[in-house]
Order: sequence, then C-alpha cells, then structure tokens
Amino acid sequence: MEKKTVSLLELNQKIRDVMETNFPDTYRVVAEISEIKVNARGHCYLELIEKAPDSDQPAARARAMIWAYTFRILKPYFETTTGQTLTAGIKVLVEAEVTFHEVYGLSLNIKDIDPAYTLGEMAVKRKEIIEQLRREGILEMNKQLPFPLVPQRIAIISSETAAGYQDFVHQLLNHPGRYHFDLELFPAMMQGKEAGNTIVAALETIYKREKDFDVVAIIRGGGSQADLSSFDNYRLAQHIAQFPLPVLTGIGHEKDETVADLVAFAGLKTPTAVAEFILDRISNFEEKLLSLAAGISYRTKETLTDYHQALKDHGWKLKETVQSHLVTQHRKMDGILRETVYLSKGLLEKEKNELQQRKLILERNKGIFISLHEQDLTNTRHFLRDLYNSNITRFNHQLDLFRQSITHLDPSRILERGYSITHFEGKALKNGEKVKNGDILHTRLYKGTVTSKVVK
Repeated sequence: MEKKTVSLLELNQKIRDVMETNFPDTYRVVAEISEIKVNARGHCYLELIEKAPDSDQPAARARAMIWAYTFRILKPYFETTTGQTLTAGIKVLVEAEVTFHEVYGLSLNIKDIDPAYTLGEMAVKRKEIIEQLRREGILEMNKQLPFPLVPQRIAIISSETAAGYQDFVHQLLNHPGRYHFDLELFPAMMQGKEAGNTIVAALETIYKREKDFDVVAIIRGGGSQADLSSFDNYRLAQHIAQFPLPVLTGIGHEKDETVADLVAFAGLKTPTAVAEFILDRISNFEEKLLSLAAGISYRTKETLTDYHQALKDHGWKLKETVQSHLVTQHRKMDGILRETVYLSKGLLEKEKNELQQRKLILERNKGIFISLHEQDLTNTRHFLRDLYNSNITRFNHQLDLFRQSITHLDPSRILERGYSITHFEGKALKNGEKVKNGDILHTRLYKGTVTSKVVK
C-alpha cells in the first residue's frame, strides 16, 4: 500500500490536534529554570530542565512561556512570597498546559507558579549548605576569631552607590566620639546572580592585604528581599567562615538570617547596625582606658602623698639623729675641756711646787739660778699655752668634720646640688635594666617631682 505524502504544515497540524485531544488539562510540573528572558512586550520565555539524579546533566528539557498579562501578576507574587528572584538556577512547581504550534513546536504555557514549593526547596538547600559547613568544621570558625579592641581599619565590601554604604560611612565618621577610621571600599555586586562571585572576589583581594585591616564589613542596605538568595551561597559562606579577619554582615534584612550571616563573626540587620557594633567596641575600650587613667591618677597621688609623708618622717628622724649626735659630741668636747683644765691645773700645781723648791734654792742661789729659771718658766708657759690651743683646735676641727658629714648626708642638700631620686613602682630605681619602653618613672628633684615615660 502506498503511503500518503503530507506537507510539514499538515503533519504539525495533525500533531497539534493529537496534543490538544490527549492533553486537554493543565499539569503540575516540577523543573529547574535553566534560562529565562523577558522580551520588550513583557512576555517571559523560559527553558525548563530536569537533571539526572547522579549528575548535573539534563535528563529532560522543555521550552515554556508566560504571557505578559500573567507574568505581571505571577512574578511579584512569587518574589514577595519567597524572597527569591525568579531567575535561572531555582526549582519551581508550575501549573502549565501542553501546547504545540506549527512553527514553534512543543511548549508549556505556564498558568501559575507555586511559591510554597520553591520556599521548601530553598529551605532544604539552605539546610544542606549549613550541614555541609558543619561537617567541614568551619561553621563557627570566623566567630572564634579574637575581635580587635579598637577596630579602626575597615575593609568594606559593598556597592559604591548603595545607600547602605553611605549610611555606614556617615555613621562612623560623624559619631560624637570623632574616632579615626581608615575605610577602604572593595566594590562588589550586592544583588543578582553574580553577587556571590563578586563578593568572593573582593574577599580574595582583601586576603592579599590581610595585615592592612582589622575587620571586614559586608553591607548592602536597601534592595529587595528577593535578592537575599545571593547570600545563601555555599562558596560565599565557605570564604566568610574561613576568612582570617572577623567579618561583619549588614545586608539590610529584618526577618531572615542568611547563611552568610550565620557564618560571619556577627550577623547584623543593617549597615547602621554594623557601624554601631564597631563604635560600641571602641567606646567600651575608651571607657576602660579612662577608668584605668583615673585609677592610675588616684594611685599616683596617693603614692606621692605617702612618699611625701615618709620623706617628712625621715627628715624628722634625721634631724633628731643629728641633734643627738651633736649633743654627744658637745659632751665629749666638754669632757675633753675638763680633762685639759684638770691636767693644766695639775701641771701648774706641779710646776708651782717645783717653783717653790727652786725659790728656796734661788733664795740661796739667787744670783746663779735666777736667769736660768726665768727662762724655764717662760718655756713652761709657752708649752702649756700651745698644748691647750692644740687640743682646742683639734677638737674644734673634729666637730667641724662631724657637722660637714651630717650636712652632706642631708637629702635636701644632695638634691640641691643637682642630683635626683628616681622611683619606679614605688621604689628607688638603681638599675636601668629593670625598666622597659612605656614604663612610668617619678623623679624627685630639689624642687618638685617629674613624671616621665620611658621611650628608649
């Protein structure tokens, strides 16, 4: 039997009739969007795929479309409900009718999209990412980093035109404390399919200059809730979790916590909240410094008062010692003087007796001895006078030496000659090796006290 010959149009029309006869209803179809385009007239054209279970290769593929009047309703409803942009790479549950066109071939005409299914898929995907990070042991890694006491060198990842970036900078630079900050922007896309990749690229650039910064701030501010899916990205979360500097996130959301927030050192709601977090840390450190300074000032005054009183006490004790020593020396001098007078009287008495004897002899021998004894008497007077003067001079000299020694030992006289006493940690400093850079020294001069800081 000879087969009938038909045109392509006739064949396609037959196929269309079969399709319309056998697929009269709509179908609920689960698929992944691999491509999506919207033309100038507002019609949305998609390519749907289903991947093989054991690979990323498509096991099935179909073209689909959403007419403009339907797309204007479905798109905002889907994105508002899921917080996810209707874009390539997400799985959707659509209600569609099967159509066949003589020119365009097989196509699915989408009538509705179920946001609940995509929400579930997003939650599953998010949970899988978190579990994978936990298995790798890096989920809490960034949170375990020590946070700088004074974070002033800040690497900012944001869009230069983002309002959140401007709010962040304004909040830091116009704080009443007027703290100094070194801010450097590393531009990145903060929404859209490529947002995660550009943020990772910015992190990699900062990593090369790790020593130049204290913290990293990833801030977005404003924007649609639908753009948060960029921050539920495994590659981005992995980089943040393992980054060697504390990472702060403020991507402008009030309800949901993204995976990026979860692995960051601190996930904050807004860029302004990130700025406040940094300012609070610096303010707390400043308050501690002021408290320590007040304590040091109080202890210094207290110590100086104690030393002043101790110096007074030492002065009184020294005065009492000097007076006691002088009294002792005076007593010794009085004893020496009395002994000298007693010896002088003895000698004079002896000489007087000798003179009496000689007088008798002289009376018998006046002419012979008078001249001789007159000379002896003169010599004796000179000897006694010299002995007395010598003793007086010697003891006066000793007394002057005692006075000079006592005067030289007076601390105030030592200080007056240009010397000083340096104290460190409440004790007189005798060895310069005991101090280091930054130590505080107190030096007492003849008039006043100088407090200094060791710089070398």
